[in-house]
Formats: sequence, C-alpha cells, structure tokens
Amino acid sequence: MNKLKSYTEYIILAAVAVLLLLYIIFRSAGNINYVLPEPAAVDFENISRITVEGPMKGLADLEFSKTEDQWFIEPEGWQAENSNLVAIAKALGDLKVTDLISTSGNPGVYALDEQQRVLVKAWEGDDLIREVWVGKVSNNGIYTYMMFPGNENIYSVRGNLPSRVKDKNSMRDKRFLQIARDSVQKMTLTSTDSLEPVVLTKDLTTIWGSESFEADDAAVKAVVNMFDPLRCKDFLYEQPSGSPAWNIEILTAEGAVNLELWPKTADDIYPARCSQNGYLVQTTSYAVEKILGALGIVFEEE
Repeated sequence: MNKLKSYTEYIILAAVAVLLLLYIIFRSAGNINYVLPEPAAVDFENISRITVEGPMKGLADLEFSKTEDQWFIEPEGWQAENSNLVAIAKALGDLKVTDLISTSGNPGVYALDEQQRVLVKAWEGDDLIREVWVGKVSNNGIYTYMMFPGNENIYSVRGNLPSRVKDKNSMRDKRFLQIARDSVQKMTLTSTDSLEPVVLTKDLTTIWGSESFEADDAAVKAVVNMFDPLRCKDFLYEQPSGSPAWNIEILTAEGAVNLELWPKTADDIYPARCSQNGYLVQTTSYAVEKILGALGIVFEEE
C-alpha cells in the first residue's frame, strides 16, 4: 500500500514538473516575439536644446536652450531652474525601456493619443539626437508611458518625466539676487522719503556699523546671508505702479548690485527688481522688512 502511495506521489510530482517546464518554454517563446527598443545613450551634458510640443496639462509649447552650464527659457531668455532642466536632460539622455505595454492601439489610455501626447526633442547643437512621444505616468509613479517615432507600440520607460514639465512661470529660476556673503563690503540705502542715504560698512574685524544709526551687527549679517541667494515668491509681468520707494546699492568685490523695492501691495508683497537680471518679481514682506530693518527702517506693527 505504501509503495503504491509513493508511486502515485512520484507521478504527480513528475506531472507538475512537466507542466512547469512547458509553461517556462511557452512563456519564453512568447517573449521572443518582440524586442525592446534600446535607445543609444546620450551624454546629457552635450544636450544644448530641448523642446516640448503638445497639449500636456494644457501648456503652451516650451523651448529651452543651454549656454555654458545655465539653461534658459526661450524666446524670452529667462533663466530656468537649472536643477530641473538637468534632470530632464539626464532622463532624455539615458532612456531605459523596461517593457512593451501595448501593440493593439487604444493609446488614449496611456495619454498617448493625438489629443494628449507630447513630443519631446533634444538637440546637440544643430543635430537632433532624441525624439520621443511622452504620455502619462504609471500608477506607481515609477514609469512613464512612451512611443517612439515610426513605432506604434507603447512602452514603459523608467522615470517620471512629465512631473518635470510645467508652465513657463513655474520653470523659471526664482533666485533673482545672488551674492556671495563674504564679498559684500558696503550697503547704501536711499529712499524717497529721506534726503540722506543710510550707509553700512564693515570694519577690519568684519563688524557692521553705520554713522546714521546704531546698526545691529547680527541682523546685518543675517541679511547678507539671505543674499546667497535671495529667492522671490513669484514673478511680475507688468510694471508696478509708481516709483521704487527704496534702492539698496550692494557693493561687492566684483562691483555694485542694485536692488529696487516698491511699496508693499494689498497682497502683502513687495514688488522688486535686481540689476543682476532686471526681472520684476514679488518678494515676501518677511524678507523685505528684514532687509530694510537691518538698514535702519522701522516698521509699525500692524
């Protein structure tokens, strides 16, 4: 009886092994039916221009160009958030196709139909070195669905490229003033309601002082630290009404930088402009009042 039982168990195990082997064989045979694209790797540092064409998120077409190590938004010539553009260039330079998702059409499911997909191109000089249709991101946020020109198949590619593409305003670099803290030598404040400028200078022991008021050395140093860099809250695209209420000339080892500040608006922001780039920006009341306070301007508590 025991021998019969053992014999039966051997037959069952052998049958399971055969079925498993057949499954592996047929599964492997099925995988041979397609070959995943292997886009040639591109050194992201050689990418000098990127364009984004299409209706993704309802955005207008975008174009970015690189001069030396800085990316710009074209045709306006605005400085772009460099780390974001570097990440996009890296993603385009090293596309890792992980799987074939669909060969049967229905691209709308993956945001790759003509109404949703985005054409992303990358150039090295005048040479087009990358071109890909970009759809939506997988549910786990790890992959992006893509198509390649001349190929109707839909593939998954490692990375979340769409999250990097935003509207022009959001792609801009919000650092509108940047001065190395150790290079600031002197600050001069002029205002519309004062005839005498306020001058702050460092002595040989790097203590800040002024003949106009009793300067707080720690407060001035905290402001100088804010200059490396000073970020805006947002950008302005229309000239603020009236004239600047204050102008701060910041003298550095490399030359002078001027920061113009307009009176505070009803939205609790200060319009500003820096001579380093000429951009009109919105700055927070916290930052501006801390800077002006260190220069002797007293604000009444609201």
